[in-house]
Amino acid sequence: MGSRQSAERAFEVDVAKAYAILLGTRTPRLSGRLRLWIGSFELRCVAAYRFGRWADGLRRRGPLLGSAGILLTVVHRIWNRRMTSRHHVDISPRSVIGPGLLVMHHHGLIVGPSQIGGNCVLHQNVTIGQRVAGGDQGVPRIGDNVWIGPGATIVGAIVVGSGSTISAGAVVTRDIPERSLVAGNPGRVITKEYDNGPMLNFDLPAPRQRAGIVS
Repeated sequence: MGSRQSAERAFEVDVAKAYAILLGTRTPRLSGRLRLWIGSFELRCVAAYRFGRWADGLRRRGPLLGSAGILLTVVHRIWNRRMTSRHHVDISPRSVIGPGLLVMHHHGLIVGPSQIGGNCVLHQNVTIGQRVAGGDQGVPRIGDNVWIGPGATIVGAIVVGSGSTISAGAVVTRDIPERSLVAGNPGRVITKEYDNGPMLNFDLPAPRQRAGIVS
């Protein structure tokens, strides 16, 4: 499917997850939806990222749609600048993030042009991007169903396996196997085959889970 459809469908899952986690139901009443949309800066941050991906997809689809995409990209840049200055959240439109993204406690979130799978949870003061030191210009590839705690840093050309849990304050600069609980600086695996299902508290719809990362 195209980038526009991918961004739209991914955001549908993002919203369903926000409803389920923050409101306790996937089908809240109108009052609950309005309360979330008005009061949740976290959901707006996710919306800004998806809008940027959607605009970028339009920009790449030929002259007619491309012109609209350029205009919408400018709108996104302004929106994203507001997110950065007001909430200190900057999710690069070049990052590729699967459906079911949930931002918790939005302050201080920096995500570079990385790849992140579906059903990911990001907390405040998380940094994901280049390590730079030692000439490492690569960025992380993070699998599905990953929970990333407050203050965690994940940098460099590394792979974080699906189902992993990155504890608060962990600094991850090396590959992490699937279903690992990681803690410390430098980050190390302290528990293997760790079940983070109760922490995520959400399952992706089956077709989207098979699709993995969207473009």
